[in-house]
Amino acid sequence: MTNRLFIALEIPSEILDEIIIIRDEFYDEPVKWEKRDKLHITLNFLGDVSETNTEKVIKTLQSVMSNKYRFELQFLRFGLFYRNDNPSILWVGLNHSNELLKIYNEINVELEKIGFQKEKRKFNPHLTLLRLRGRENIDKVINLSKVEIEEGNFTASNISLFKSKLLPGGSVYEKVESFELK
Repeated sequence: MTNRLFIALEIPSEILDEIIIIRDEFYDEPVKWEKRDKLHITLNFLGDVSETNTEKVIKTLQSVMSNKYRFELQFLRFGLFYRNDNPSILWVGLNHSNELLKIYNEINVELEKIGFQKEKRKFNPHLTLLRLRGRENIDKVINLSKVEIEEGNFTASNISLFKSKLLPGGSVYEKVESFELK
């Protein structure tokens, strides 16, 4: 049996509330937003992982996270990813953080040692808010993508391993293990 796994930085509830308030203020029409309980910063998507390798991933993360301390982050602005010159994902992004980048890189290096491929794409920490399907008011989406966030500071304190189950109504996330920063 395999588990579809990913590693993510969890975001404090009060910051998610703030982002949702700003989002709803600038885009007030019905749209299928990513569910609140699915909002996180993905550090590594591992894909389908055997039970044995899941245990190896947990041990690797315990080792990496054992000497990591809490650090400050800030959401700065909304933005868009494009596919074929068309907006495809509305996101909210973080300020640059050496601490987050170090954790991301160390996790990648240690996972590679146990057989996982190192991520080749540039790390771009963000929350995915909306996957555009063509039914959205594109002018409002573009306006929202230009909004800056003034009060988006928070303390990064928890990185978790999640299992993603693909269901007919969409994916559902289940926390496998959580790693508190000191």
